[in-house]
Amino acid sequence: MKTRNLLVLFLGCAFTLSPAPAQVPAGWVSADPGFAPLTLIAKDGSMWAAGTQQSIAVSSDGGVHWALKHHDANGAVLRVLHFVNKQFGYAAGSGGVVLFTRDGGATWSGQKLASESILLAAFGDPQNGVIRTRSSLLSTTDGGKTWHPITAANDPDWQKKFPFTIDLAALDKNHLAVLVAEGENSDGEYLWTADGGATWRANYLPNVGIHNLLVADGAYYSIGHEVIGKDKPGGGNGVAMTFRSHDGAQWEHVSLANGPCNSESCGGCTPQGCMVRNGSAVDLGNGKTWLAEFPPRDSLSDQWARSGDSLCMLSRGSIQCAAIKTVSSFASNDQPPGAWESRSLPRLGLPNPSDAPCIRCDIPPMFVSNTAEASGPVDVQINFTVEPSGGVDNVRIVGKLPRDVIEQLQARVTGWLFEPFLNNGIPARKDVSTRGRILILNPRVGPK
Repeated sequence: MKTRNLLVLFLGCAFTLSPAPAQVPAGWVSADPGFAPLTLIAKDGSMWAAGTQQSIAVSSDGGVHWALKHHDANGAVLRVLHFVNKQFGYAAGSGGVVLFTRDGGATWSGQKLASESILLAAFGDPQNGVIRTRSSLLSTTDGGKTWHPITAANDPDWQKKFPFTIDLAALDKNHLAVLVAEGENSDGEYLWTADGGATWRANYLPNVGIHNLLVADGAYYSIGHEVIGKDKPGGGNGVAMTFRSHDGAQWEHVSLANGPCNSESCGGCTPQGCMVRNGSAVDLGNGKTWLAEFPPRDSLSDQWARSGDSLCMLSRGSIQCAAIKTVSSFASNDQPPGAWESRSLPRLGLPNPSDAPCIRCDIPPMFVSNTAEASGPVDVQINFTVEPSGGVDNVRIVGKLPRDVIEQLQARVTGWLFEPFLNNGIPARKDVSTRGRILILNPRVGPK
């Protein structure tokens, strides 16, 4: 069974307007799709919801109006809703019912594919999929005619070590993946297939806590944390971590969501991005980070969808929507220089001293501060010590920076990794100093 992290945005009291206006107003209003919604997603600029009475609805105007696309008063309760591409999607829920669409959600056809209620599901096409019921994790290659427990060729006993299913995802009909763990926020591994589920293999992830597995921009993504410096007194510390894979076999670190998540709690990660409690979000597909002014709210869910300037989320069994005012939006450091120059902003300087053979010294595209007097680029000097192990210690930040940014920088630099410096062939400590420029954004102030 999956347990989700709660979103920790600063959102506040809701109110209802009647009748519903043509556009979502600045305050939060209730949206009524015609049933009790249990899942909410975004697809191609529209929002989709599914829930009781085997109902599926779509909104193309930011949650103001909803059109039912499927409904059965005596049907299943749908807990799962996903689209693999523009045409193919699926929904699943109680009684082992699964619905498929092959025309972008215009029509849905249902069938009973399991004997138990389906809690999680991922299908690459109607034939190849994996489901999680209360008692089993099963895969099929024949549209549910037969189901088989997943057995990883290189880890046949994975279920004894990792009984907790975090998430399921499908890239296409051949590539499906499952994230399992000892428990949420603990060590785990990916189970993956490249032949539609006929065979499976496992990738073990030591010293990490992963909250999700999802698909964005044609790749798997997982966001969580990893523990570094476990050999140090105190057992090391956790730093934000994002993994990406294009096939399930090879995984790489990426820094798209790590910046805001390092010092602020990230939650509610969806294919559209991850939300941060300070009112920012990171787009997983292109690394764009946007800041928005959210009205305060005390009842939240990690299921949300954004369409244009409208944000909707599930809250207390209903959909709540509001217009969001984008304060600023910046491309990541991986974008070409022109993307920054067009905004009259400097590219961020990556600290990379010539005498320091860095293995991993990434830095986020920006640092969010709720206390900065202004937003914009700031010069900074970073002093630190590279240990014989290649880890970083004794981080000192020099510059006119808000305290919360200093803490963010210290957390990030502590996670850097270098090839050990050698003294007569023996790894040794080395003090390093580097200068650079970082971008600070205050959601309440905006850029200079």
